[in-house]
Amino acid sequence: MKGGHPIFKIETGLGKVVTMLLSTLRLSSIMDTPGFEVIEGIRLLPGGATLLTEERVLVVADLHLGCEAALEYEGLSIPRVQTRKIGQYLDKVIRDVRPDRMVVAGDLKHNFSRNLAQEWQDIERFIEGLNDSVALEVVKGNHDNYLGIILREFRIPYGKETSVSGIRILHGHSGQLDGRTTIIGHIHPSLRLRDSVGASFKDHCYLFDEERRVLVLPALSLVSYGTDVVSQPSSDGMSPLLSGRGLADFVPIAFSGDRQLSFPKVGLLRDMRRTGS
Repeated sequence: MKGGHPIFKIETGLGKVVTMLLSTLRLSSIMDTPGFEVIEGIRLLPGGATLLTEERVLVVADLHLGCEAALEYEGLSIPRVQTRKIGQYLDKVIRDVRPDRMVVAGDLKHNFSRNLAQEWQDIERFIEGLNDSVALEVVKGNHDNYLGIILREFRIPYGKETSVSGIRILHGHSGQLDGRTTIIGHIHPSLRLRDSVGASFKDHCYLFDEERRVLVLPALSLVSYGTDVVSQPSSDGMSPLLSGRGLADFVPIAFSGDRQLSFPKVGLLRDMRRTGS
């Protein structure tokens, strides 16, 4: 450990990620509710969902339903299991935290140019799978062209952004910060971790900037590989809301099972990667 910061490389294998990479590991102090309260009123949950506790609103982003069909048009065939797997995850989260409402912060669907048949079917299956257990609202993402046609059939609220308990929720592909605490998606943040022999794995993560009070959600899509925010500095420019300062001041937050893992800021991780420390 140098300068009081955790070492970025893993020296004894991937099983030592927690002990070798983290400066702190803090479990939730409220044991009857899963997750980690990043600031008052915002609780991050394992798997990519976030709970706004004052109004019991669940927020997720970047499901990219129908992605398998879009990939087939490009010549890549993968099993069409994403909607079912996401539904199983959300069903468990809804049972665990009992939200009153759920907001999708953009990119519920995947294809830009039209509504593919699989997208239409998957979105219908997704909405019906909620089985009236929670009210749904959708914020428009850059992939959500023509989504309104489908949502109108179910009378699902749909707009450019929404607000819950004074917290602004939008996708993040357009707009500017306005001083409010803000939740976005769009970036698909992830971290790639390597051990001393070069083996690596990549996992989705949250990003949080305490000064600007901005939270970036991981993609809920199982097909998305994620954007490695440490090795890809170009991720700084992915959202106009973060123009000028990029992601350097954001802290990545991930989970190992139900345990919350804290990392140094993205800017420091990039410096450590460059110097090999």
